[in-house]
Amino acid sequence: MSDEIFSEYDPLHAALYVYDVWKAYDGVPALNGLSLYVRKGEILGLIGPNGSGKTTSIKIILGLIKKDRGVVNVLGYDIDKNPFEYKQFIGYVPEAATLPEYLTAYEFLYYVGRIRGVPDKILKDRIEYLLKMFHLEDKRRELLISLSKGMRQKLVFLSSLICEPKLLLLDEPFIGVDPEGQYEIKSVLKRLSGEGCSILLSTHLLDFAERFCDRVAIISRGKNVATGDLEHLKQRVSLDKDTTLEQIFLTLTKERES
Repeated sequence: MSDEIFSEYDPLHAALYVYDVWKAYDGVPALNGLSLYVRKGEILGLIGPNGSGKTTSIKIILGLIKKDRGVVNVLGYDIDKNPFEYKQFIGYVPEAATLPEYLTAYEFLYYVGRIRGVPDKILKDRIEYLLKMFHLEDKRRELLISLSKGMRQKLVFLSSLICEPKLLLLDEPFIGVDPEGQYEIKSVLKRLSGEGCSILLSTHLLDFAERFCDRVAIISRGKNVATGDLEHLKQRVSLDKDTTLEQIFLTLTKERES
């Protein structure tokens, strides 16, 4: 399967390279030789059943957990040899973020910006720009605990952009966000992709992934079972031209489980 996944791989135009990565928790396998890559400026959807290894994959790329073996290269950095340098280029939205509720929206973004090393003279203008992007200027002085779940999720997304990342790792970024907010996030992601930012987006929203992502990687039981655009995946499963990503997903994951 790795030969198929990397058949069009070009290391000069890849932002993320994951090869033969394994991870087990207390002897229970989570990743079983996962391989995938993200091109520069590409939106790659990461889809799979619950427990397939999506969140584990993202946390390994971030360095939040250690892989058992395998290779991960981010923007030319081997994360084992350079465990800190590459992180300055990454933005991250976790599936369930825990926020410091005693901070205001502005203080939260300022805190994240300082942690990410953004110079103060740049940071203040950048925060104002980001707040305006999602029409949150009037919420800048409100405590996070007083904001709705959707507004807090928008702020988490904005915090991932504070360092102007070259690679965005998004784990179910639309949870709790209303349709208008989802549209705003999708518009920003498309713009960032067009400007060269690479995006790995884990989602259960298959219709959205089919319409929005340049390619998708389908993983099951910790292994990449197929990667490509919709036309490539249709050929992969030998289904007709009207086949949806949902049908492809169900076919490939059932094959993996049988």
